[in-house]
Amino acid sequence: MAVTKIHGIKTTVDKAIEYICNPDKTDQNLYISSFACSPETAVLDFKYTLDHTHDCRDPHNTNKAFHLIQAFSPGEVSYEEAHQIGKELADRLLEGKYSYVLTTHTDKGHVHNHLIFCSADNITFSHYHDCKKNYWKIRNLSDTLCQEHNLSTIMPDGKKGMKYNEWAANKSESSKKAQLRKDISQTIRIVSTYSEFLTFMEAKGYEIKNAEFGKNSRKYITFRSPDMSRPVRGSAKSLGKNFRSSRRRLLPPTSHTTGHAVPHPAVQL
Repeated sequence: MAVTKIHGIKTTVDKAIEYICNPDKTDQNLYISSFACSPETAVLDFKYTLDHTHDCRDPHNTNKAFHLIQAFSPGEVSYEEAHQIGKELADRLLEGKYSYVLTTHTDKGHVHNHLIFCSADNITFSHYHDCKKNYWKIRNLSDTLCQEHNLSTIMPDGKKGMKYNEWAANKSESSKKAQLRKDISQTIRIVSTYSEFLTFMEAKGYEIKNAEFGKNSRKYITFRSPDMSRPVRGSAKSLGKNFRSSRRRLLPPTSHTTGHAVPHPAVQL
């Protein structure tokens, strides 16, 4: 996973770039990249762009550049991959409009990227807006890139998230459950008996187990389509609150307010 933070640079752009390009921090300049400038000329390139902005005298536009830091969890990413993620983040965020210098620091216990970009773009000479909306764009882009590189992400509550392949597997499982719920709801609208329900569901390609009644029958009926890795229980926990499991018979759900049946039927399995 990676955390991001950004702040404006009002005066010492040269010192900031000198710091992030320190050879002792970048494996002797191995992990330095730039766009529309070079690390040696970035200050002059930034100044040229800023001098051509339409609102260069606006007192609210006091930032000459922005410094974005992207820090990764210890041991989760190599220097090379971190630098590649940093370049992808810079290119997606700045869309080829802003000059920037990107470095990856290797001298700490955790790998982290430094991105310094001009506060005005080279196309329309307009200032970058450092606001909450753009900060969340940065965070979302960083999380997306971590997922694409199979790194963990940070969930909204601050807890560590899951790796991309785990997320993708869960998303796929959720879509299959959604299809199962849809098939159950559609089938129950056109049948009148439990036996007919089973027949129609099997016709849709589902393998059904534990469907029989009896003293020794299993508690939950299960459904499995050919593309499911494992069976899904016909329970409220697996399929949602409208799919109740007290008895294996077809019933419409009841209204929470009146207790009477409502038009959209569910299956009680």
